[in-house]
Amino acid sequence: MSVLENFIVSYRSLFIKQTPLFDETLVGLIQKTQYTLLDDKMSPSKELKEKLSHLLIRAKEPMKVAITGQFSSGKSTFLNALLSKNILPTGITPVTSKVNYIKYGDEIKIKISYKDGREEFQSAQNIAKFTDQREEVEEIKYLTLYAPLSLLKEIEFVDTPGLNSQATTDTKTTQKVLKEVDGIIWLSLIDNAGKLSEAKVLKEYLNEYQNKSLCVLNQKDKFSKEQIKQTTNYVKSSFAEFFSEVIPISAKQALESRSHDKNLIVEEKLEEFLERVSTKIKENRLKDIQKEYDIYKKEVDKILNSDLNKNIELLNESNIQSVLEFINQEIRPLANSSKDFAIKKDITQISKILTNQHHIFLRIYDELSSELVGFEAEADKKFADLKIRFTKKLKDAYLRIEEIIDTIANDIYNHIETTKRVRYAGVKSGFLSKKTTYEAVEYKALRIDADLVYKHLFYDDNIVGKMFKKYVRNLKEIQDEVNENNALVYDMLKKRIRKWQNPYEFIRKSEELHSDIEFANMRKFASKAYENILKPFSDEIHSSYAKISSEFNHLSSAVSFNYQNATEVSIAFLEKKIEQSIKLYEENPTKFTLYQPKIDEIKERLKISFHLYELQNMMNTNNTFLNKNYNRLIKEFKLINEERKAFIQTREERHHKTIEILARHVESIAIE
Repeated sequence: MSVLENFIVSYRSLFIKQTPLFDETLVGLIQKTQYTLLDDKMSPSKELKEKLSHLLIRAKEPMKVAITGQFSSGKSTFLNALLSKNILPTGITPVTSKVNYIKYGDEIKIKISYKDGREEFQSAQNIAKFTDQREEVEEIKYLTLYAPLSLLKEIEFVDTPGLNSQATTDTKTTQKVLKEVDGIIWLSLIDNAGKLSEAKVLKEYLNEYQNKSLCVLNQKDKFSKEQIKQTTNYVKSSFAEFFSEVIPISAKQALESRSHDKNLIVEEKLEEFLERVSTKIKENRLKDIQKEYDIYKKEVDKILNSDLNKNIELLNESNIQSVLEFINQEIRPLANSSKDFAIKKDITQISKILTNQHHIFLRIYDELSSELVGFEAEADKKFADLKIRFTKKLKDAYLRIEEIIDTIANDIYNHIETTKRVRYAGVKSGFLSKKTTYEAVEYKALRIDADLVYKHLFYDDNIVGKMFKKYVRNLKEIQDEVNENNALVYDMLKKRIRKWQNPYEFIRKSEELHSDIEFANMRKFASKAYENILKPFSDEIHSSYAKISSEFNHLSSAVSFNYQNATEVSIAFLEKKIEQSIKLYEENPTKFTLYQPKIDEIKERLKISFHLYELQNMMNTNNTFLNKNYNRLIKEFKLINEERKAFIQTREERHHKTIEILARHVESIAIE
């Protein structure tokens, strides 16, 4: 085999799960269900595992046949006859006070199941102690009798307290059992059959079980063939609505004839022999074991060589075999069909319960997605409103700078004064004279009293300083208001998510078959709502906070820390321009004029010195830094929203896939 082929084989064995083949029996269906529903990815609950395990046991276990009737109708005696063994206690008074489940086991023993959940095993010899109504057995729930009888491999009998018993709890217990079993044998004494009291009980308790009920008339050995025939026909016609068949039998004859089966007798002798051997071993009398074996061997040889024809005749006369034939021919097919239907129905119901569980999770995730969708529309509107609101506030702040510049410009303009200056002009001494003389010519020029400007604006009155402090405070107020309102938008989402989170942080499963792990995962997911949903939004708000704060700090520092220097630079520029015009004027007064600053020129120079055009782009346009920030926030929130919804959809996909698996499994179950 090549290296590649080896790799493929290894890969398949490690990573590709091979689906096993299941037969088409009921057991195969349950095993397939276990394979599907108990897969690790389904996170099955302990209760689900137990439920499917119980269904598998139920599919494998034999059919259940209940023995019932009015009290003192000889149910225990009849059961002993069916089993060909005296196992159950009998008596004149009603002795079966508890339900007795009679099942196959490797040895004869009883299991006592108490109402508080305790269980204990006892020797079968003590069964009367736990079933006799004359004993105090209230704390016992039910009994299970195990016996190594081949019949019990195919049929599980249920010995019930009598209907119409003196204890109402007995009657209720029997009613419950009748609903659960596959077949019902109503036992009546042949001389009591058809009486009004029995008809009343049958109408009250057995009118819905006709298709799985058999009436057995006991003690036929006490009556003639004609009497038996008359009674049987009467019961068949009178009680046709309650029974599929009526069979007369003699439990007494059946018990007496049990020795017809050589194998059964040999088994009994073997049990006796083993019991004696056990006693010898306990008493340390090992030498006697050989003697016991010799006795056992002689008994067996005698049995095998005996003629049992009389016992066989007695067995046939008892008619007990007709009861077993009815069970096998009538009850068994119905039982198998009923079991098939019931178990398939149970599996379908289990799948529906699990499907509903995943629909619960999908609904929870849908609620979360709806909150995100609702928040997106809410956030868009809120951010749009804030953008309009703070655009106006930023423009108002910009106008404050213009007001400050107007104040400075007016103060400079008001401190422009005239001063006398002298220039020297050349004058010829005569018309023909070439000699030029110079004479002083007085003229008025402008000057800016910068000291007074600085004193007024920055020192004594500090007008501009106060105005800029107010401007900075205003910017800080806008900055805080912007960040607070942005945080409030995030708080809107947080409230939505907290509202969604509250009921699901402590969610518990409502059905015992639901997955503990799945609900624990949902609680964990809900408890981590911040990490799973909110954190990216929170991070974006904090990032925005840092950016906005930086921009506002720039606006504050751009002018507030440099306003005096900007004013000095502007005044220096104007003074230089005045001096340059004076120089040119003195050189050629006819060609050049003196420069006289206008108020608009002063403002323009101040705007340049204050870098106001840069601030205008940041504060007084339709594309301010706040507009850009809000546009970015809207865009980022949309992206985060889509990412979070995609994240939720990823979690939902697993539940959708599980629902599909469950749906396909239900479709594969053919319920007729």
